Amino acid sequence: MDKLISDVINSNSPYWVQKRKTLVINVYDDFKVRDALKVLATNKILSVPVIERATGDYLGFIDMNDILHSIIDSFLAKNSQQDGHDWVRLCHDVSETENFANQPVSVLINQSKKDFFIPVDESGSIHQLIDEIFSKGIHRVIVVGEDAKTKGIISQTDILEFILENRDEIKGADFEKPIGELKDLVEKDVITINAEVMTMQCYYVMMKHSKQSIALVGKNGEIVGNLSITDLRGLEPESFELLLAPAIDFWNKTNSKSKACVVPSSTPFKDVINTLYKNRLHRLWLSSEDEGGYGTVTIGNIMKYFSRDQHEVIRRNSLSSSSGSLNLNSSSNSISKKPLTPVKICPIVEEK
Repeated sequence: MDKLISDVINSNSPYWVQKRKTLVINVYDDFKVRDALKVLATNKILSVPVIERATGDYLGFIDMNDILHSIIDSFLAKNSQQDGHDWVRLCHDVSETENFANQPVSVLINQSKKDFFIPVDESGSIHQLIDEIFSKGIHRVIVVGEDAKTKGIISQTDILEFILENRDEIKGADFEKPIGELKDLVEKDVITINAEVMTMQCYYVMMKHSKQSIALVGKNGEIVGNLSITDLRGLEPESFELLLAPAIDFWNKTNSKSKACVVPSSTPFKDVINTLYKNRLHRLWLSSEDEGGYGTVTIGNIMKYFSRDQHEVIRRNSLSSSSGSLNLNSSSNSISKKPLTPVKICPIVEEK
């Protein structure tokens, strides 16, 4: 975990060699929302960096979460109702009018207030990146060098790949332990909803409760789907009326239906990480016949597990099962205290 960010993103591992060859897709700040949505849909991606055309600086990211929040917030501000919301009217407005689609994309940056733009120095360590950035809920960052030039983008999913590739060197982590026994990793504060509820209503409930996903349950309370922001991938303004369908029908039209979303709580931690990484998922639902009910484990929870806050817990676990002193740093018995200071080469988008 003490490897430098620069060493990882410039490594000769097949994963990073391929990632360096992959073209980073950007949009300019004067793009219309409609154009940005088409870029996201065409490339089947959920997020895209926004560049200031005049300077070439990165201003931040926009993602489907920002777009969803912007749509719902704008609609509710104009159409506050006591007895529910007219989602049919909302989807019609988004599909047929030009007001939303013709806004400059820059106004949507971090509308969800969940993914702040933080450029980081490539000289920091992976452990610092996890502890100071990714464990706080940030999904991706721009990496810059001493010359203030962009070196690449690194995300939470990239960290999962790093953990899997370097698992033998990460001492003290409970990779073989059943995920259900790692209580700090499992969230019990979850929301479920009838699978037949309108998709837009489900997204509204998610937004209202600050959740990134909601479990769709069948008649017997079993999880039949996992609706999340990821399922908005590929959606364009003209197809927003699809959000009026029952959530289970909308979910089945996405590629999510081919992915595992529920695993037993007895699943080893390493297999949970592998399932999340291979299927490009952000969370898994856990089922337990003994305890009843459900819980979730997210990439964010995993980032917290490997952060500085969890270091002492992992160290104590390793001491109790081994005669040697083991910790997260493969070549050091200490954790660097030097903060991973963001490199301010461009404006930071702050919560208003």
